[in-house]
Amino acid sequence: MKKKLLNLLKVLVFLSLGLFLVWFAVRGVTAEQRVQIREAFGNANYSWVILSLVISLISHISRAMRWKMMLQTLGHEPKLSNTFFAVMIGYMANYAPIPRLGEASRCGILTRYEKIPFTESFGTVVAERLIDVLCLLIVFFITFLVQFKKINDLAHQYVLDPIAKKFVFIGTHPLLSLLLIIAAAAGLFLFFRLRKKNEGGIIEKIIRFLSGFFAGLKTIQHIRKPWLFIGHTIIIWGVYYVTLHLCFYALAETSKLGVSEGLTVFALGTLGVVFTPGGIGAYQVIVKNVLLLFAISESIAIAFPWIVWTSSFLLILFVGLLSLILLPILNKEVNATPEETPA
Repeated sequence: MKKKLLNLLKVLVFLSLGLFLVWFAVRGVTAEQRVQIREAFGNANYSWVILSLVISLISHISRAMRWKMMLQTLGHEPKLSNTFFAVMIGYMANYAPIPRLGEASRCGILTRYEKIPFTESFGTVVAERLIDVLCLLIVFFITFLVQFKKINDLAHQYVLDPIAKKFVFIGTHPLLSLLLIIAAAAGLFLFFRLRKKNEGGIIEKIIRFLSGFFAGLKTIQHIRKPWLFIGHTIIIWGVYYVTLHLCFYALAETSKLGVSEGLTVFALGTLGVVFTPGGIGAYQVIVKNVLLLFAISESIAIAFPWIVWTSSFLLILFVGLLSLILLPILNKEVNATPEETPA
């Protein structure tokens, strides 16, 4: 009972966060801006959006092929069609406000139709997620290099300069400086005291996380064709970026953005997908604010992420539902009783 209530609380938190961020993304929009946003939706060239959706299927197929390669290292030979259907249904499930539902759905489908033990397939999904984290870090590193001046200027404007002014203020007030030193010393004392008492503290958790991260990456060593695996990974993330950049051409104002701006939108927008189910709300807030940094008008900055997110959602919904229909039809010979079910 306690576990069910905790799970329900998690669902409500995720759902509330998504709804709050949707409101936050459009709060303060004037009547004139609402008209401009509607005009942006109406005047958008959706041919570019449709093209981006068609190309995005390449990344989904490539992910299914990469996942099959990982399962082969465990001695399984699932059908590519089944891994693709499982991936798309997992994507669709990720829009539900239930943590890890997408991953569990993917693995449950292979348990039913390929007789692959749930725990084994789930381990490959965890390793896959770790590899995606590494890819995202690489994207952030590249973005930092190509947008160094912009990031440096923003850091000075919003972080470093305000902090420097505060230190100047503190330096002219000796009593305040003394109080801050005492507070810092007390904070350090409490930190080390609590760390000794709690062996499972945050430092240990970070170390365990990093250990698991690198252990997951080692699964690539057992891949039969590692370069093909790496190639699929490059295709997946390359197509992710290309589909976003193609959507820039749907609106006249965003069509002027280049690769460096696109990488910034892509890197930070991807974080939004992590924060809430399917990125609802978070993606719109983050992309809107990034576009504002590149002198895009607020109405277009609001409209663009909604066009990208909605089109992607509709594709995932359509292909996910189609996968649910085709799975039992193309696997008539499979016994519906799974060998192992998720705990």
